[in-house]
Amino acid sequence: GTPEQRERLLPGLRDGTAVATGALPARGGVHTSDGALYGAVPWVPWLRDATLVLVADADRALWIVEAGAPGVEVTPVETTAPWAAGRLVLDGVRGERLGGGPEAYAAVLAAARTAFAGLQAGVCAGSLARAVQHTVTREQFGRPLSTNQGVLLRAADAHMDTEAIRVTAYEAAWRHDDRRPYAAQALTAAWWASEAGKRVVHAGQHLHGGTGADLDNPVHRHFLWGRQLDAYLGCGGEVLEELGLLLAASRQEEAS
Repeated sequence: GTPEQRERLLPGLRDGTAVATGALPARGGVHTSDGALYGAVPWVPWLRDATLVLVADADRALWIVEAGAPGVEVTPVETTAPWAAGRLVLDGVRGERLGGGPEAYAAVLAAARTAFAGLQAGVCAGSLARAVQHTVTREQFGRPLSTNQGVLLRAADAHMDTEAIRVTAYEAAWRHDDRRPYAAQALTAAWWASEAGKRVVHAGQHLHGGTGADLDNPVHRHFLWGRQLDAYLGCGGEVLEELGLLLAASRQEEAS
């Protein structure tokens, strides 16, 4: 945003008097007409708790919308995680244009992907730690489950996936903090967090056996959280397509 927008909006976000969420990415569901916003976003995380919504229109411009403004309709949506999601409908809402243009959209999306990837690394590490604790203490046929080769291999694969998520998220975060270009690294981290994260939380639940299906078991929370982050990041094929287009465009620029 502009310096004035940052000075006005950031203090409330820091002290918690304002809560922001994002209706991203742009899929053509929201458009502008005479400076007003129209359209719908099927589900937005934390929308029912938000006071401000960051909306991307079809042209990938960013708008700040007050959740309680006239023309804003919020309908509760229940997802796999209890994160107060909702359906957002905009009918002639007067939003505030966020400074920066399409570049601001790209910057917000890359930062969000990096943050979600870092969060997924922690979710996966927690799921794996619980699985390890369970398999080394639970015995079957007189010996711990962890002594079975199949269990060891599944846990080892989950560990490697978790570290791949962690290292790619760290690289993207470091490049962001060092003011280096990192769109490709953010997409790489997003792909690992989506594809590998899904494998890890499934493995964590599977290694708990029947108790992993118990909704009251703590590992189930990791499973739901990991799957929800996977949904936020997008399927692996979409992320790889975007990464491929980005790399092809950068190669073409270098050649010219």
